[in-house]
Amino acid sequence: MVGRLATLVSLVIAVAVFPLEGQTLYDQARAADARGQLDSAYALIQRAADAEPGRAEVQWLLGDIACRKAERAGAFSAFGLARKCKEGFGRAVELAPDSTTYVESLASFLAQAPGMVGGDKDSAQKLVAVVRARDEVRGVFLQASIWLAGNAASRARSDSMIDALAAAHPQDRLIQLRSAQWYTETRRDEKALPLYEGLAARDPQDVVARFFVGRELVVLKRELRRAQEQLRFAAAATPPAGRGVPSFAPGAPWYRLGQAYEQLGMSDSARICFERALQLNPQLVPARLSLDSLTHP
Repeated sequence: MVGRLATLVSLVIAVAVFPLEGQTLYDQARAADARGQLDSAYALIQRAADAEPGRAEVQWLLGDIACRKAERAGAFSAFGLARKCKEGFGRAVELAPDSTTYVESLASFLAQAPGMVGGDKDSAQKLVAVVRARDEVRGVFLQASIWLAGNAASRARSDSMIDALAAAHPQDRLIQLRSAQWYTETRRDEKALPLYEGLAARDPQDVVARFFVGRELVVLKRELRRAQEQLRFAAAATPPAGRGVPSFAPGAPWYRLGQAYEQLGMSDSARICFERALQLNPQLVPARLSLDSLTHP
């Protein structure tokens, strides 16, 4: 299913029932979603979609939130949510067919959803072709993500596709970084590390690449002193910001630095790092869990 995991927070009934002055239902749904209040966001975006059936971004957000709710719902509830997901994405594409993002979302749903809730792999591949015609790089990552959800042979094809893309664009930082992050996000850290190292070697001031070198070394539990050097550099720098700009979460370098100290058996230093991470980013749940494990072993 399409979507990303988020922390589920209690439904705030007052927000769902009584619109905030000066905000549209769509704005309220986005705000609730940003706070992690998925149930509230879903109630609001359904009302927004009914009120503005001709607004593409409203319909797309309905599909996106419905997909994420379906991921965590029970089997019975997930059927209705999955259908709502397809409905939202499909309507968004009808209203704004030139939006590559909307086409990508619908293609991902069709490729991964069961047929009983509207999945259709043939239709998905037609949409992949549309995306690749518009933007080859986005199309490659879309195709790879679809193949990744298949069998072993299909997963191998997805990796080969990403490897070929990275090899064809050795000097393109964004393609190299996206390829590395593909392997990070799919938990193949051994394959991600050399790509990050290549970026850091080409530009020692690349804070994102150096953070991920440190992060991968910690995850792989190797060369922890080198990991600390990379993470200290990232912790001292200001992470890049902006829509679509590759970066990392505030406090993340301190959290990973704390993990390195923990692996070295230096609990006091690890605790200081986890606390610093939470000062910078109170929502960094892994840092909170790590700190709690040190406090209450």
